[in-house]
Amino acid sequence: MKRNAPTILVLLLLAATATAFAVTQRLKLEPSPISQTHVDKVFSPVCECDTNAAHIDFSIRHADHLRIWVRTPSGSAVIADREFPKGMVHVEWDGHGTADGVYYAVVHLQRAQRTIDLPNPIRVDTTKPTIALVSTKTEDGTTTFFYRTSERAHALLFVNGDRVVRTYSTNRHGKFDWRGTPKRHRLVLAAEDLAGNRSAPVRVSD
Repeated sequence: MKRNAPTILVLLLLAATATAFAVTQRLKLEPSPISQTHVDKVFSPVCECDTNAAHIDFSIRHADHLRIWVRTPSGSAVIADREFPKGMVHVEWDGHGTADGVYYAVVHLQRAQRTIDLPNPIRVDTTKPTIALVSTKTEDGTTTFFYRTSERAHALLFVNGDRVVRTYSTNRHGKFDWRGTPKRHRLVLAAEDLAGNRSAPVRVSD
């Protein structure tokens, strides 16, 4: 029996390896239990705006008990730990107390016995942008504003307290037109970055 022990051990190891390989191949061939994933790319927990939380959406093929969390330096920030029906899952991460940086969400399916790292990065950004007015040009009743921002952001123009311009472009150097003359109105310029943070206002005229 002792003489056969090494042979038996080798056979057991080969069998275990073959089993593990077969399980791995089966998992590769099985469709992922999660599909249609959408995760917000950037948000600001402190902006008091529509982008003050990261939306995490995906679809599950079967009803399951899901534990969803975000990996952070201080540990796992659990978003949900409950039953979900088959179909779309919608959860949010508020990111409160989390430092600026890039994070990733993780989903564990209890009955499917799968843990899946979502590849979509989530960036927490609480830093307000800045905006500087470079120059203006008024011609035929239309004023063109030339500006620059500290990061990619929308330029905002407020006229007598009302927002009248929000640029589609988020270029750091840009311009926009406004139908009016600065001397006749109270104008304020601001910037809003991709996370929703708004800059301090810059007065253009009184």
